[in-house]
Amino acid sequence: MPITLRNVSYTYQPGTPYQWQALDDVSVTIPDGEFWGVIGPTGSGKSTLIQHMNGLIKPTGGQVLVDDIDLAQKGADLRRVRQRVGLVFQYPEHQLFGETVFEDVAFGPRNMKLSPDEVEQRVTRAMERVGLDPAYRTRSPFGLSGGQARRVALAGVLAMEPRVLVLDEPTAGLDPRGREEILRLIKTFPALGMTVILVSHSMDDVAEMADKVLVMHRGKVFMQGTPAELFSHRAELESIGLGVPAAAQLVDSLRQRGWTLPESAVTMDDAVKAILQAMGKGGGQQ
Repeated sequence: MPITLRNVSYTYQPGTPYQWQALDDVSVTIPDGEFWGVIGPTGSGKSTLIQHMNGLIKPTGGQVLVDDIDLAQKGADLRRVRQRVGLVFQYPEHQLFGETVFEDVAFGPRNMKLSPDEVEQRVTRAMERVGLDPAYRTRSPFGLSGGQARRVALAGVLAMEPRVLVLDEPTAGLDPRGREEILRLIKTFPALGMTVILVSHSMDDVAEMADKVLVMHRGKVFMQGTPAELFSHRAELESIGLGVPAAAQLVDSLRQRGWTLPESAVTMDDAVKAILQAMGKGGGQQ
């Protein structure tokens, strides 16, 4: 189920002194089954972009197509689209409201008018997928740790069994352990057959997980490509206030010291392999 944006523009509060163009002629296609990272400096349009992907906001210009459905077209079945494209905002645990974990996770499937048996099965599957013990079903979500509460929020979206999962800074505000647990979960989602779109400020996370990366700047597409292609453009990224992964910084530092290493080594695994290969060939520092 591809998502295609064609010449999409979006303006907040048009015709007022506070008018602000958040997106400007954005075109991108995200094919089925890929893992995309979306990066960019603050105010670049990342969050506005992803809210177009399930019709939460509609473009002021251009088209948004989800599985060939034009979301701005009159009569478009946005309810169906939102079941297919799950959007997880920053701090999703702030949207928890059920008396129990089960009630929260079951909310979406019940709104889909599924049978009680199907709701039960979906809640069970979703909780398993995020690593929540069945004993949590009867617990209040408000008594959980930050990482556990975020798992509940993720389970609520997964229970709708979307084909596309969009995550906006999913590790924001978590301690290192909670952050690592959530990232480990996200890495498993493509194996479930989902397209994953991750908005992140962490260049390391994007380099490690994404198949493709979209860079936004001032409401426009600044660059797109594989992590290796993208993060080889160090100067261009730095010119808009973005850094590069720690592995790329290490490679650059060693290259400046005379090591023969490829700029395309942007993950720690790739950097280690390149360094070991260089050492074996005598390509290290002399």
